[in-house]
Amino acid sequence: MIRRTRPDGLALDVPRGSGRNLHVLSVAFLWLTLSAGSAAATDPIGLWWAEGGFAKVEIRPCGDALCGHVVWLRHPLDAEGCELRDVENPDAALHGRPVEGLEILRDLRASAETPGEWSGGSIYDPGSGRTYGAVATLDRPDRLRVRGYFGFRLLGRTTTWVRVGSENQCREPA
Repeated sequence: MIRRTRPDGLALDVPRGSGRNLHVLSVAFLWLTLSAGSAAATDPIGLWWAEGGFAKVEIRPCGDALCGHVVWLRHPLDAEGCELRDVENPDAALHGRPVEGLEILRDLRASAETPGEWSGGSIYDPGSGRTYGAVATLDRPDRLRVRGYFGFRLLGRTTTWVRVGSENQCREPA
């Protein structure tokens, strides 16, 4: 024990090496904080610009999977000036649902084989009323390749979504 005196005159007994322990704890806390920050950049949770900026989709945990909802549309009105509705849905009872707020990604789960990939879910296209198999792959922390496919991954279309807030981080042409 080391006896230390506080500025107010009160004496304290401090165990030897406690300053070193505090340093080790500080370094461990810093490492955990930085690790958590980098983990956030390696998953697709957050807001994404989809379809070239025509929509914003929020990807978030839904139970033990991920889902995505339309949270904003560049053109939220149809030709009649009315709110866009899910009129192409094969279930006529759902035609009155607004597209804004609609869940379009469902049940994506992290791939055990491929880091940065979420698969096994589906993606809904309100423009056609069709649901496709889906796989999402982080190209970079701010670029998400979303592939909708019919039956096999080869039969589909891939779009790149851009994380909101990273829009102007473009690469220089080669």
